[in-house]
Amino acid sequence: MLTLKLFGAATLEGPEGPVTARGTRGPRLALLALLALSRGRPVTRDKLAALLWPEAGQQRARAQLSDTVYLVRGVLGDAAILSAGDDLLLNPDAITSDLASFERLLAGGDLEAAVGMVAGPLLDGFHLPGAAELDQLLSAERAELADRYAAALESLAEAAEAAQQHATAGRWWRRLAAHDPGSGRVALRLMRALEAAGDRAGALRFARAHAEVLRREFDTGPDPEVVAFEEQLRRAPRLRSAPSAVPADRQPDAEPPAPSMADQPAARRSSRRLGWVLAATPLVAVGLWWAAPRLVREPPGHPAGGSSVAVLPFTNLSADPDHAYFSDGLSEQVISALSRVEKLRVAARSSSFALRNGSLDVRAIGDTLGVQTVLEGAVRREGDRLRVTARLSDATSGYQLWSAQYEREMADAFVVQDEIARDIARALELRLTASATVGADDPPGLEAYDRYLRGLYLRNGLSVEALRQAAAHFDRAIALEPGFALAYAGKASVVAPLIYFGGVSREDGVAEMRALTDRALALAPELGEAHVALGILKLFFEWDWEGARVALVRAVELNPNDAHAHHHLANYLHAMGRVEEAAVSRERALALDPLNARTRFVMANEYLDLGRLDRAIDTYRRAFQLDPVNPLGLGLGPSVPATAGLALMTAGRADEAVEDLLRVALLRNANTGELDGMRRAYAAAGLRGFWRAWLDLDARQSAGSENTLRTAALWALAGDTTRAMDGLERAYVERNPGLIYLRTDFGFAGFRSHPRFRQVAQRMHLPEPQLPAR
Repeated sequence: MLTLKLFGAATLEGPEGPVTARGTRGPRLALLALLALSRGRPVTRDKLAALLWPEAGQQRARAQLSDTVYLVRGVLGDAAILSAGDDLLLNPDAITSDLASFERLLAGGDLEAAVGMVAGPLLDGFHLPGAAELDQLLSAERAELADRYAAALESLAEAAEAAQQHATAGRWWRRLAAHDPGSGRVALRLMRALEAAGDRAGALRFARAHAEVLRREFDTGPDPEVVAFEEQLRRAPRLRSAPSAVPADRQPDAEPPAPSMADQPAARRSSRRLGWVLAATPLVAVGLWWAAPRLVREPPGHPAGGSSVAVLPFTNLSADPDHAYFSDGLSEQVISALSRVEKLRVAARSSSFALRNGSLDVRAIGDTLGVQTVLEGAVRREGDRLRVTARLSDATSGYQLWSAQYEREMADAFVVQDEIARDIARALELRLTASATVGADDPPGLEAYDRYLRGLYLRNGLSVEALRQAAAHFDRAIALEPGFALAYAGKASVVAPLIYFGGVSREDGVAEMRALTDRALALAPELGEAHVALGILKLFFEWDWEGARVALVRAVELNPNDAHAHHHLANYLHAMGRVEEAAVSRERALALDPLNARTRFVMANEYLDLGRLDRAIDTYRRAFQLDPVNPLGLGLGPSVPATAGLALMTAGRADEAVEDLLRVALLRNANTGELDGMRRAYAAAGLRGFWRAWLDLDARQSAGSENTLRTAALWALAGDTTRAMDGLERAYVERNPGLIYLRTDFGFAGFRSHPRFRQVAQRMHLPEPQLPAR
């Protein structure tokens, strides 16, 4: 049986994958689509010829149709297209279609399965030159199917609301909002569902995003009802609930919006197209609109007897947009200074900066990041003059607590940063310790400082190219100011991930890290960032367990507010098999930096190791909401994908695990043939067959840059002991940094008693993990 897929980019697929012969392209594919759209009714040859070849005469068009039918039958078999006198029809015993399945499921009342068939607009992007009437026919079909799809989503949402399943209702309203982003009615229903599910911050963020869509696409504003409800949410008292108190149905759903189907005229068409873009780009659809507010369900607690603050990225008001790096750098320096204030908890940069240009007011930001105060600011740089304004607000009431303005020469940037930190501390009635101003008495020159800030700005992109550019800026800063300790620590902080993700050779990268870290510590022995870099070097690359422990414990002592230090201390504890302690340390990192996807992925791994499967599944999904293309989640480093599928496999829910992993494969740009090949492999040989098919995907995508340890783990999951152990031993010879987690690596779970596995672990002096009995 062949399947004609008409939703999205049209394809014809058989049991072995896509049919790509020339008999299934251009007019041949259009012919099959028209016959499918006739829904079992015969279509006259004259009508088909006129639609497909309108510029040819009738006789010539019929001849071309005959040739086309001959070609299709030659590829698909004589029975694919049936003749009934002068009419043609598709043989339902030879070819089915996703359109037919969609309509059959709708008729049977299985709305959820029906909307699941939709992969995009009908025949998305398909066009035959000169066939204007065909285009009109397809446009009409798209509009009708779009309305039926929207009606099904709305019915699902309303049924969920009737059952008091507010999070589920929000999921369906969200998909409908992606399908029709300009609808104020749908926006209001989604906001109400989010608020009922306990996600007020999510409702507020959507309201602002909706307003931005209307402004950008239609040059108009939201409906009055949407504006009124948004204001109602802002004025309502803020409630905080422990995560465990939230009913299961009210937990935010992880599913991204589904694609829009319609191809509408004028402004409506623009709205539909935006819906498709949001759905097709998970990073936009999930990471920007939904990820951060959803995490409000688990705000970190405030330290006893202390205060907390989030520093938002200062706004660049300079005429030159390239000066944004300076605004960000100043913000980061204020965060660094405030992190050393006694009894003050400072939200980590990666979390507060995730709300850049966001739609949340300070009260929603306080909910999202779990802080009591929010610092906002702006920077205007004109030549060598610098003007900085700063404003501190109470995150509960929204009232301003303090504000100040500074005008300085650019050479005084460090002084400005120090003054801002001191004034905020004074406003919070706290004491700024002497360590907060390390380096301020002897700041580097202006150009070196600029280069340092540019390096910090680029480092946060985390791509290999961005990391290389950041390294170049740090190099320039060091060349200008050989005594600039932070620049050495900053350079070391980008070399480590470059090694980990294959951007630089291990040999060259480790030698450079040693030199950079040694120099940073020589210049500033009490610099916490330098101790973190030293701990990373000893843990991942030197396998010096005691040295790593000493460095990372010292880093935490020097700066208890450094989420990065807590994260890597947790890495050390995990490698040493002390997984329960690692989870506690990781939770501290997340309390300081709740929107850090990297930390959340590794936290989920620890929950998995500890057998807390429900928490692992939820944490994996939250991590993907924050960063759907994170290399840890996608399995692009030394380990298999860090995804809920691993916990589902452990729980014996293999079918769900495979579907979850297929979504990850889709994010890795797997093609339709690969996805279907993995489904067939699972159906034929279970999970081992699935992982063998995944190996094919991994091999194609990593051609020339294979990670030996990841490949070995995949072979272990596929059940090939010899290849798995051979690869593991090669990874040991290569000193793969991912081996520090060998004792708990999910891929090798079934091989931990194997003599060759145990031999590698013993050579590394890795302790047995302290895990609960399963």
